[in-house]
Amino acid sequence: MAINPKLQRGGITFYVLIAIFLMGVASLVFAVSSTDIQPDFALFTVSFLFLLGISQASVVFTAILRIAKSDWGKPWYRLAELSTLAYFPFAIVGFLVIVYYARDDLFYWLQASPEDHISPWLNINWLVIRNLGGLLLFYGLVAIYARKSLRVDMARGDAASTIDHDDVEKQMYVLSPFVVIGFVICNTFIAWDFAMMLIPHWHSSVFPIHYWFGNLFAGSAAMIAIAAVMRRVDGGAHFGERQIKSLGMLVTAFTLLWLYFFWAQFFVIWFGNLPHESEPLWRQMYGHYSPYFWIMLTGCFFLPLLSSLFAFVKRSVFATCVVAFGINLGIWINKYLMIVPVFSPDDRPFDHWIDVAMALGLLAGFLATLMLLARRLPVYSAWEMSRES
Repeated sequence: MAINPKLQRGGITFYVLIAIFLMGVASLVFAVSSTDIQPDFALFTVSFLFLLGISQASVVFTAILRIAKSDWGKPWYRLAELSTLAYFPFAIVGFLVIVYYARDDLFYWLQASPEDHISPWLNINWLVIRNLGGLLLFYGLVAIYARKSLRVDMARGDAASTIDHDDVEKQMYVLSPFVVIGFVICNTFIAWDFAMMLIPHWHSSVFPIHYWFGNLFAGSAAMIAIAAVMRRVDGGAHFGERQIKSLGMLVTAFTLLWLYFFWAQFFVIWFGNLPHESEPLWRQMYGHYSPYFWIMLTGCFFLPLLSSLFAFVKRSVFATCVVAFGINLGIWINKYLMIVPVFSPDDRPFDHWIDVAMALGLLAGFLATLMLLARRLPVYSAWEMSRES
């Protein structure tokens, strides 16, 4: 399918994003080289993990739809795959930057005395190996996955006539569970090292599920924003009422599942009432961080659940975008509450321009890379959409 001319012309937006990205990089370099300003790497880690989660969840969203053989989601397939690939360089570089500059704070357990733990799993080498290994495993699977789909749309002439669409479709179906498994493995390692290990002696079998499902929840909601943008680009040729309504129903189901995993995690902590587990939770629910906690619950549960009671909400792009924004805000706060309260009893996010510049720079770099991929590659999986039943 030919690339839409409007995607090719988005020059001003692209260069603005590049400028914001370069400003963010310059701010980071300035902050780490300055003796007077110290960047808030805990807050930077929150933004890094949030974008990592929703970008990875994009391709998992399509993998689940392929497994379920849902025709309504086919317009999202290619765009979701490109969204995941666009964050790949930021995932690797961002992780290495955090490990190098924030090691002493975020991974303080690396400096534990020998009597505190003797596990060879808990050292800097294994920290890097398991997280980089998980990232490379996932993105490697995604690269194979996306390449198989792209090969069909980009084939020309005799090469196009030799491709068996049924065979490629079967290959995509077989690969989809492996993409989901890679996502779960990668995000389980991240949940362990970037959240659970911050609280001494906190061992939870539920938390990693709560973590990676939260990413899937936010990533699925973010698909609404993609639909809104593409409706403006191509006039709604592929994202009609059916797609918006179906996605709204899926997000409603994910809302209930997210609450289930959240409650399973909450109930274990509350019922056990162990100080090292309950005190961080009470610190979130009451006192300085309580407004953030209740905004998170409102965005992730109350708003989407109440909105789902009205059919017109699931048919309206604007209304679903509002719900999607609330969900993503809630998941960002969820990650904020995982990390920041451990280090500060009264933190105020983005109270310094350096922190704002770094967060905006990371987001702008991701969006600029996505726009670049969208200019170079077909943004719809035309061969799959033509097979819609």
